[in-house]
Amino acid sequence: MMKIKKIFLFLLLITGLEILAVGKLPKNLFNSDKINILKRGILNGPINVYYPNGKIKIKQFFINNRRAGIWQYYYENGKLKAEIIYNIMTNDEEGVIKNYDEKGVLMSEGRIVNDNMVGVWNYYDEKGRKNYTYDFVKGIITTYDEKGKIIFQVTETDLANRFREIQQEINDDRVRANEDKN
Repeated sequence: MMKIKKIFLFLLLITGLEILAVGKLPKNLFNSDKINILKRGILNGPINVYYPNGKIKIKQFFINNRRAGIWQYYYENGKLKAEIIYNIMTNDEEGVIKNYDEKGVLMSEGRIVNDNMVGVWNYYDEKGRKNYTYDFVKGIITTYDEKGKIIFQVTETDLANRFREIQQEINDDRVRANEDKN
């Protein structure tokens, strides 16, 4: 029993020194009651996170504390929820992401940089057909019919202005309706 206490205290001391050397507790150090071994306070290699039932929840990969390679997120039923492929060759954390529904149908895909959505994102319906796109650079929303032809295209600014116009029309109609009652 005394030997176990000494080992525990030794491991606790090493972990404390590691945290002091880094200056902060690295994110993802503890995942589902499993401790990931750090080398000089730097995360390297695969890290898996599990649901309480033991099924895989997240598969992650780090190189020098940076997200790298393929990251996969799963629904509790085991189906793939999202997949991100990170490009380690850039200064920023850039990735291509695909999101799926619980049946495994692709729902959206696009690029992220430092956790921000960038570029053109594609969104799909429950049958996997492109439903609309959003261009984060130009602020353009494009909707498509079931055959993939463009139905409608509008800028985010024009859409916001149109919503304001509609709201003003609704308010004006309410005022007129109240005036008619009096």
